[in-house]
Amino acid sequence: MPNNVTASPILEVIGVSKRFGGVLAVDQVSFNVAAGSAVGLIGPNGAGKTTLFNLLSGFESADDGTIRFAGSPIERSFPHRIARLGIGRTFQSVRVFASMSVRENLRVAHMYGRNAGSSHFDERAAEILSFVGLTRLGEAMAGSLSYGQRKLVELGMVLITDPSLILLDEPVAGVNPALINEIARLLLELLGRGLTLLVVEHNLPFVTGVCQDIIVMANGRLLVRGGGSDVQRDPQVLEAFLGAA
Repeated sequence: MPNNVTASPILEVIGVSKRFGGVLAVDQVSFNVAAGSAVGLIGPNGAGKTTLFNLLSGFESADDGTIRFAGSPIERSFPHRIARLGIGRTFQSVRVFASMSVRENLRVAHMYGRNAGSSHFDERAAEILSFVGLTRLGEAMAGSLSYGQRKLVELGMVLITDPSLILLDEPVAGVNPALINEIARLLLELLGRGLTLLVVEHNLPFVTGVCQDIIVMANGRLLVRGGGSDVQRDPQVLEAFLGAA
């Protein structure tokens, strides 16, 4: 499958592999992501999507291949360094500090972002709380919030690090339809502001509504890449992802 080659991709993944014992979880994966674009990454459970996200965000190190962000190699970098370069990441299972307030969660995340030494935390935190619709809950304990609200807190924690690229791992899994629509609206607004999004999600209508371009993985490898309607009609996708012949 040919790569999506651009003059100046923000993210370049070149021949990346990751093994766990005898299991090849990511197998010679290559693709580019253009700055300011939204790319969906879909596939069945066990396809290697989250492992790939772990490689991109420094939670795992690649065994082979190269990962470049804004031209700099990051395949051997630690998560805090990658965050300070401008990659933010959410997780399948929401990661917030339950015993801290929403605002305190933002403050902790801010310490690991690109503007960690900035004196404008209060102003920025207020902007982000307003953006994700949590202004009135800024002093509430994160653990007291609903699952969907904690998803929004996690997004806010990513945004306060001032990322250029956001990796979203199942951003609407387990949330109600109204919040799915709200998260889609927020992501489209971020896209309009020039951020780059790479989205892992099983909700195909959500992915096709947010992402112009979709990559399909199965068994650790990339199968196809293209627009939403083309990908959904591809025989390989129907077999590997949708379970149809």
